[in-house]
Amino acid sequence: MKTTKNEGPLATAVRLLARRDHSEYELRVKLKQRGFSMTEIDMALERIKNENYLDDERLKIHMIEKLIREQRAGLHAIVGKLRLMGLPVSTETVREYLSVETEWELAQNLLENQRIDFDPENYPRLVRILNNRGFSRPILNRLTEKCLKHQ
Repeated sequence: MKTTKNEGPLATAVRLLARRDHSEYELRVKLKQRGFSMTEIDMALERIKNENYLDDERLKIHMIEKLIREQRAGLHAIVGKLRLMGLPVSTETVREYLSVETEWELAQNLLENQRIDFDPENYPRLVRILNNRGFSRPILNRLTEKCLKHQ
């Protein structure tokens, strides 16, 4: 996406936000990459925040809900993705939207789609799959219990 010669930081930020929501951090990085000064960036971001075009809290909630709906990531993966976007988030905040029960259901669905039995010989592979997708310790503990029951 190229910036036109006469387009300032405000117009560029609005155009970027028209395509998808961005965090303040993401917009700062993109505007800086386009050669705008920090003063220009600060003024533009302040204006779009005042107009409610930019709201990191709203974006954080939207992204948490979206990542849960996609059913591919556990608690820690969601926290990590949000932090990469520059959104301040804690595991407690995400846990408000993703209960341990819901996370367990996501994990079971993910593993069932992989068509792997919950028997002890598959345990290392199952743990690796869930761990790589950021599932929390309580979920890995439940997996251990379920595999042991299959003996």
